[in-house]
Amino acid sequence: AVVSTQSTGEGVFDSMMGTIFMESNINNIPPAIKFLFDFLESKRDRIPSDDVNETVHIWKMNSLVLRLWVNIMKNPQFLFDMEKPPIMDSFLSTLSQCLIDSFSRSDLNLSENSSANKLNYNKEVHKYRRRVLAWYSDVMQEPPVTLRQVVQESRLPPMPFRTNFAVSQLFHFALKYREEISEALPFFGTTITRSDFDVLAKPPHR
Repeated sequence: AVVSTQSTGEGVFDSMMGTIFMESNINNIPPAIKFLFDFLESKRDRIPSDDVNETVHIWKMNSLVLRLWVNIMKNPQFLFDMEKPPIMDSFLSTLSQCLIDSFSRSDLNLSENSSANKLNYNKEVHKYRRRVLAWYSDVMQEPPVTLRQVVQESRLPPMPFRTNFAVSQLFHFALKYREEISEALPFFGTTITRSDFDVLAKPPHR
């Protein structure tokens, strides 16, 4: 069960990291991130020379990873219209900690007394630390952006919502969990039978 859970977690984590690193569109780093990172880099002269690289790295991690991604990961109900089952809380917390460790430069200092989660994901953390450094380098090599560009980007119309795709996905899950749905609906004052699902599942006549 532990191996199965870890394998599932790795798949989720890989997908999430691909989203953070924008691997499907690596040449289009959001102007807001570029502007923020350049601003933080411009404050290097205010930091003692011995701590400058570590401090700037922490600034970037706190402003992007902790403020945004970790918060969304631990609290998906902030972004999606959903309830977070209690059983998911520890799983999401584990992935969040893995994300934090991946962006951190601190030594993990693992021992036999370390938590099982840290030991299980140690290999993944080291793999992603290399990707994090490469991604930071990619951001820094992007051409500078202005505040006006950031504002213009924020005013762009949102991507169109694909309603047909969303409905088809919902229908897919409704069919998959039709037994559970049929049992739960009476608590909400409505009912639907298995035969109703079977009718809906039939392909339309041409």
